[in-house]
Amino acid sequence: MSLREELLAQEYEERKKPRGFVYFTDADGQVVAKTCRGCGELKYAKNYHHKNDGFGHLGPYCKACISIRDRDYYIENRERVKRVKNAYYHRKKAEQLSFNLFENNE
Repeated sequence: MSLREELLAQEYEERKKPRGFVYFTDADGQVVAKTCRGCGELKYAKNYHHKNDGFGHLGPYCKACISIRDRDYYIENRERVKRVKNAYYHRKKAEQLSFNLFENNE
C-alpha cells in the first residue's frame, strides 16, 4: 500500500498546489504529508524541517534532499567552509577571552 493510499484510507483530505504538488491535511487543516520539491516523493510532515514562513510551517525540501544538498556543497566548497568555521572559532574565542578579562577586573 502506497503512502497516498494509506493517507486516503485514514480519511485525510488530498489537495493540490498550482505547480502540481500534492499535500494532505487533517480535519484541523494541519499538513500531514506533502510532496518534496527535490525528489518529488510524497512524505510525512515529520520528514521535513520546521520553517515558520513555509507552507504548513514546513520547508519545501525533505530532510534527505537537504542532507544531500549540504553534503554536495561541502564537497565543492570544502576550503571556504573550513576558513569560515575557523574564523568563527577564533572570533568567539577572542570574545570569550575579552569577556573573562572584564569579569576579573570588576
